[in-house]
Amino acid sequence: MASTYSSTLNLELQASGENSGTWGTITNNNLTKLESAVKGYVSVAIASTSDSLTATDGTTADEQSNAIIKLTGTLTGNTTMQCEAVENWYIVDNATTMGTYTLNFKPAGGTGTTNGLKAGSKYILYTDGSTMFDVLDDAGDITANGTLDVAGDVSFDGGNFKFNESSADVDFRIESNGAANMFYVDGGNDKIGINQASPASTLDIVGSLKATGNIDFDGGTFTFNQSGADKDFRIEGDADAYLFFTDAGNDRVGVGITSGAAPNGKLEVDQSSTSAAIPVLTLDQADTDQEFINFQGTTASDQTKSLTTDTSVGDLTGHIRIAVNETDYWIPYYATN
Repeated sequence: MASTYSSTLNLELQASGENSGTWGTITNNNLTKLESAVKGYVSVAIASTSDSLTATDGTTADEQSNAIIKLTGTLTGNTTMQCEAVENWYIVDNATTMGTYTLNFKPAGGTGTTNGLKAGSKYILYTDGSTMFDVLDDAGDITANGTLDVAGDVSFDGGNFKFNESSADVDFRIESNGAANMFYVDGGNDKIGINQASPASTLDIVGSLKATGNIDFDGGTFTFNQSGADKDFRIEGDADAYLFFTDAGNDRVGVGITSGAAPNGKLEVDQSSTSAAIPVLTLDQADTDQEFINFQGTTASDQTKSLTTDTSVGDLTGHIRIAVNETDYWIPYYATN
């Protein structure tokens, strides 16, 4: 009876009474192939868009018997590398120049890895003879005690993502194209910085902030421009761009003032609407035993201060219209002597 060959490694299975004088050579070949299957390495240059690893019965020259396979060369199109349709496992180093093309690895006539082979990447693969599986593409729990570097995409689909569950003094940082600390968690101080590596508060944002939904400040103090910089503050109404405006450079506040104009006083209130019949200012005093307005000023006997005891003021010049409990009245005003 002639020798036969194993299906996976193509080892020569010698029949009794055969191969007289060559048993040693054949046995050594088999042992060499076994050694290659455990620790062997081979470099294979991609020769076409549909290439195959060599698999030769009996000899030690076949590429498929090696545990570690390095693929090299330059792809000229979408390429598939094939092994025999038998059970096996491989460590594959994709060192090809891929350009815009794809590279897959599969058993002959079977199905390749789900996502193909990425350029410059290394894989642990196994096949049941019909499908090639990427072990790390569908791994269970993974613990990395050192640094985990990922050059490609990361997709978390389902389950919770937990960072620093042990509450260690470690930071978390996300870098953008132009900012090294686009998102920064200061683990030791329990603070978050947006474009800020040294957050001074629980949330410290350097740059602009836009919120299209509701903002709820519940408790605590809201401080705008605490550093005292020349920064204006503006609230826009439905049809009034300067419904409320603080002119930081001049330390003034305007309500409904002309767009871009500085308030003429510490507080200027303008009613510029031509369609709504509303007063400039309404005072509703719910404390019935208190005054509507309390004037605080400096008194003088002449008219040089904001308050005067002088009764010989100038001539009556005109009147100002007011409403008291919905009834119109007029307040006279006099020229200054």
